[in-house]
Amino acid sequence: MRKIKLSIIVPYYNSRDYIAECLNSIFPHLTGDIELIIVNDGSMDDSPAIIDRLTQNHDNIMVIHQKNAGLSVARNKGIAAATGEYIALLDSDDFFYPDFWDEILPIINDSTIDIVEFNANQFEGTVSNIVEHIDSSVFSGRIEITSVQQLTPAFKRCKWYPWARVYKTSFSRDFNIAFPVGRLYEDMSTIPAIYLQSKVIYGINKSLIGYRYHKKSITQTFRQKDLIDLVYAAQSLAQLAEGKEEIKKTLFPTMQRIFNFIKYTLVRNEGAELLLSEQKSLRAALLPFIYYFKASRKVQIVMLPLYLNTVVRLKKK
Repeated sequence: MRKIKLSIIVPYYNSRDYIAECLNSIFPHLTGDIELIIVNDGSMDDSPAIIDRLTQNHDNIMVIHQKNAGLSVARNKGIAAATGEYIALLDSDDFFYPDFWDEILPIINDSTIDIVEFNANQFEGTVSNIVEHIDSSVFSGRIEITSVQQLTPAFKRCKWYPWARVYKTSFSRDFNIAFPVGRLYEDMSTIPAIYLQSKVIYGINKSLIGYRYHKKSITQTFRQKDLIDLVYAAQSLAQLAEGKEEIKKTLFPTMQRIFNFIKYTLVRNEGAELLLSEQKSLRAALLPFIYYFKASRKVQIVMLPLYLNTVVRLKKK
């Protein structure tokens, strides 16, 4: 039996409209050393039947069914079941371009590479209607990471899309890295941790995924959970940097992005509020990074509850 080189993990929930396009971008490439793991997160539509029909004539496919538990649980379950040396994550409404296989497979033949990063095209409606180029890849070619500071460009870019990379499967097992259950912005808590453990990264300045744009996914009504989970992401980064000054400096741009996003969310959304307990948690997460903030931001952090409860509210008026 040939050893599996790459495990493709596709979680889905009620994906009847797009799942065929997603899977058809994978099926022609399911050779003996590539496996597909499909995780049904308790779908209520007929997408499971569509998948059964589509997969019946293909090998190297595992279908896992679970009660609805969210994207993170589905991804984690797929990763736990993976037997490949590398994993790739693909959302059920997106697809791989043919170039994905031509670019990725030769690169991961070199088992010293930990992460392969690449770009994506966001499209709306038809595949040809590209509305944004998502430049997740900051490196070019093979880069050996000998210092944490070499990772700074990735943390400045702050595009932590899980599907914009291929990873060594061993990361999740050796370093206990998993997607946080029940959290939004789960990528900010997970992908930075993988980068910090990487020794070799290969960057491809090319779009290898088509990422579907959904108007209905744009937040029209504010969710209080957005703020709570952004605070959680800040806490996760603070834990990664605890007692490690070099890592603090590298993580700072992403931490600053989270802080700015929280302030923006509070100002932009009527009724948005961060409870005092969450404000204290955010302040505790930001304080280890305070040296790297500008003077005005330092004052905001030191006086965070007062700042959020007065200045931010005044800006809403």
